[in-house]
Amino acid sequence: MTTKDLARSAARLPVYLALTIGAMVAVRLCFLGLPAGRDESGYLIVGNAWGDGDSLYGPYWVDRPPLLMWIMDLAGNLTALRLIGLLSCVLMVLGVARAAYVVRGAQAARWAAAAAALFSTAHWFGVPRTNGEMLCAGFVAWGIALAAQAMVGQQRRAWLPALGAGVLAGCAGLVKQTIGDGVVFAIVLAFAVGWQQPAARRRAATVLAAGAVGVVVTLAVGLTAAAARGTSLAELFDALVTFRAEAGEVIRRSASGATTDRLLTLLATWVGSGLAFIAILTAWHVARRRDPVLLAVLAVIAFVSGTAILGGSYWGHYLFQLVPASALAVGLLADQVRPRLRTALAAFTVVALLGNLVYTIAVPPQDGATAEVVGTWLRESGEPSDTAVVAYGQPNVLGNAGMSSPYPYLWSLPVRTLDPELTTLSAVLTGPDRPTWFVDWSGVDSWGITHADRVQGDLRDHYRKVATMCGRTIWLERGENRTLATPGTCP
Repeated sequence: MTTKDLARSAARLPVYLALTIGAMVAVRLCFLGLPAGRDESGYLIVGNAWGDGDSLYGPYWVDRPPLLMWIMDLAGNLTALRLIGLLSCVLMVLGVARAAYVVRGAQAARWAAAAAALFSTAHWFGVPRTNGEMLCAGFVAWGIALAAQAMVGQQRRAWLPALGAGVLAGCAGLVKQTIGDGVVFAIVLAFAVGWQQPAARRRAATVLAAGAVGVVVTLAVGLTAAAARGTSLAELFDALVTFRAEAGEVIRRSASGATTDRLLTLLATWVGSGLAFIAILTAWHVARRRDPVLLAVLAVIAFVSGTAILGGSYWGHYLFQLVPASALAVGLLADQVRPRLRTALAAFTVVALLGNLVYTIAVPPQDGATAEVVGTWLRESGEPSDTAVVAYGQPNVLGNAGMSSPYPYLWSLPVRTLDPELTTLSAVLTGPDRPTWFVDWSGVDSWGITHADRVQGDLRDHYRKVATMCGRTIWLERGENRTLATPGTCP
């Protein structure tokens, strides 16, 4: 392309980005009213209640860093949270477009932005439910863009964008502790450029040093602010590091056929969504051309894939963490693959994702619908001061009911890891602040719990069965009387 053509292409880029983002936003708004997910409701409950209490975040415990809780506190409700998640996706599209533009120009930015926007509408990645991976996406994309600007852009003061990249990497880590994408990208890119270009080694050292300062200062500020709110560094270390090691062993021991099914579904989604082809193409071109930026992108893809597999839970939304790096790879590879192959892969990805989108609109997913029915019934049957415990997990029941819980563990994994003998739960059910309601979601002896007799005895002594809804048994505290609402329609 001539210089004039390049200038014209760059001038049209903002219009293209606006149209691309507008289309993505329009699709995402169609899903705004879907039932709340477990993580969405649970994080909102924890974030909104963060304050007085003797657990990690006030009255509740969850193995997530403090910035995530601040975001939940800021959102306040499900709709606002999903709009924040959408904003993060908009920032991600702009961030990967910027990174691609810095490295390869306007054409690469178009491809990267289109891929990021398309992946951000894929329901099989957990969209539109707002999870930690989605909230980190904007931080990750812009961190990568600033790292690329520092190392390969025409930036005279490389330390300045590198410092910004470090700050954003630190923010991502304060949302979810396993999000190290920006750090991996910057380190691999700096070493690759320094290895291939000896004259750039001083620049690489400056970028790494400034980035490290940005990460450390951001983490220090975040952890200090959390401590001022009552969440100590020692407690966070125990939750984010020690607990994850212990929980990994619990997951391994309790793995079932459902765990294998989730793994197979995760792998099938990885292939069917086009992410697998992007990873393979990136690896192929890195092996052939030793491009330092592509090498850094491949390192991020490998890192994210490894954390998703080693975690052992295999939830589909883990794949969303691959979107920023994969979309950037699309932009960088668009002009390096044969036109026929590029067209075929693009068509395959578009058709697969559009098919997923159309199917989702035509047949809305039922995940979360049962929790919505049960939670709505609790809200209509209860009083404003009522509390509840759901065994085990399903915090979206509490979210739909508008009730708090005197039991600090809202998910099943902390129960299995930190309260395996149910001593804490038993103390809650027999104590003076025991919950008004108890929802037996999947059996108090489910999830490999081996000390359920204690809780079953507590329920017989202090509660009475009042309803069975959608296969879930609901108990009411014996000293309370409520006018029970008409049950909703189960999905």
